[in-house]
Amino acid sequence: MALTETDYAQQLRQLLPPGPAFDLELQPDWAQIVAALAPELARVDGNGEALLLEVNPATATLLLPYWEGYLGLPDLCTVPGSQTLEERRQAVIDKLTATGAPQLSYYRKLGSQLDLPLQIEEFREARVGQVSVGDFLYGAGWPWSWIAAVPADAFGTEAAATLDCRLQRDAPEYTDVVLGF
Repeated sequence: MALTETDYAQQLRQLLPPGPAFDLELQPDWAQIVAALAPELARVDGNGEALLLEVNPATATLLLPYWEGYLGLPDLCTVPGSQTLEERRQAVIDKLTATGAPQLSYYRKLGSQLDLPLQIEEFREARVGQVSVGDFLYGAGWPWSWIAAVPADAFGTEAAATLDCRLQRDAPEYTDVVLGF
């Protein structure tokens, strides 16, 4: 808890040596110095406490642009100025806490961050003994293709466009990903 101006004025008075040379009633210049220093010390103390909030991206306000710049946010998939302060903070936290290589769980998490349930369908090349009657016969390039499916009512929404952008951006270059509805 930051000290107030009154607290600092009182502490400054107590730090002055005893005697008539520093008696605030007898020396008005010293009284003015104490009165001028107390507000500034209280302001610096308050800023020190505010800085502790800025260190954590979940509570940052003034340093949030620095966090975003460090992490490359907002990215190409975000319309500049479209996010609220809380959404910007959450984007920083999501980027800081992202772990591991892009796997199915990572792509599902992208969908959940946008409140879109995401199902991923992978394909495999047709092989004797693994294919049953009625199965599609996929060629050699199909193991590198996959479909990320979201509900049909998400078609044309900003969340779907953002998800498609992020899937295309984060998918390995040798894969082909399609957003389906």
